[in-house]
Amino acid sequence: MVDWRPLLAGEGESPHELSDAAVIGNWLTESDEDAFTSIVTRVGTSSTAELDRLDAALLSRATTNVSPDVRLRLIKFYAVFKLAEMQRYREFRGFPQ
Repeated sequence: MVDWRPLLAGEGESPHELSDAAVIGNWLTESDEDAFTSIVTRVGTSSTAELDRLDAALLSRATTNVSPDVRLRLIKFYAVFKLAEMQRYREFRGFPQ
């Protein structure tokens, strides 16, 4: 049985953080080409708030992952994410605060 008390008390990861981690984890299971396509699709269909949250999650994971190979892939994913975001909004939106 799941103990929801820590989450309800504001401790631990929020459901959004968990879903962002699942999205990023799914990209890591795909080939680079498929992941790039998934990233562009996600950027094109997500709300601005969702993109802001995913931007922060992807940047954090890309800069803290202990595996050099995974970190390199995540950095490539982040670059594709920012390019797709810039194409959608017609401007560079900056980095997460």
